[in-house]
Amino acid sequence: MRYFFCLMLLLLSSMSFAQGLDDYSAHYQIEMNGLQAGELTQQLETLTDGLHRFRSVTKAKGLVAVFRRDTVKETSLWTLTKQQIIPHQYLYQRSGGKKDKYLRMDFDWQQNSVHIDDKVHPWDLEIDPKTLEKHIYQVQLRLDLLQDPTKQVFNYAIADGGRIKHYQIERLEPETISTPLGKIATVKFKRQRDRDSDKDRETTLWCAPELDYLPVKLEHIEKDGTKFTAILHELDGISDSVFVQDN
Repeated sequence: MRYFFCLMLLLLSSMSFAQGLDDYSAHYQIEMNGLQAGELTQQLETLTDGLHRFRSVTKAKGLVAVFRRDTVKETSLWTLTKQQIIPHQYLYQRSGGKKDKYLRMDFDWQQNSVHIDDKVHPWDLEIDPKTLEKHIYQVQLRLDLLQDPTKQVFNYAIADGGRIKHYQIERLEPETISTPLGKIATVKFKRQRDRDSDKDRETTLWCAPELDYLPVKLEHIEKDGTKFTAILHELDGISDSVFVQDN
């Protein structure tokens, strides 16, 4: 059941193009191998002084909730400069289960470093310009797609786990997705892994051009074959009139 939370970490975690879009909230249903596993709520808020906040809350439900009742909260603060996300802070909190977890990352762009505090062993990590964190990278993916809708491969440096990871996102074929809101045309993307230990994991996203490439579906397959699927089922602040209802 621990793999349930891998989905939340990957999820889209950042599904918001801060400039040019209204604030919004999106709600996703999560299934594990076809069974109800939880729900994900994400919210974009515009703050003062050019700051934007993106929040994700994942709660176990259904079969998974029988075994663990964890709630995972992620919060990102960032600004946008020339269509590039500039992270300021990332906060991860897991509570309600057998073991709580806390992680905070504070970015110092004058020193090109990030301070990481897990309340056990704080440390600092050197970073390069354009480095992102794992909750916000898909904001940059959406932004890049809006700038170049035909681009085939996207590469991102991610500060995560005390080191810099490299995410490579490759475009696949277009596909029409059925959701509780109706059908919508999407572009399919797959995230490639940068370590041998992760190569057996697969993450696929379906992003809707008519929603500024908001992901409407995510699929994550773990090493043991456990599959998590998240489907958009409610959207506020962005028009859902682009969805086609079945006759």
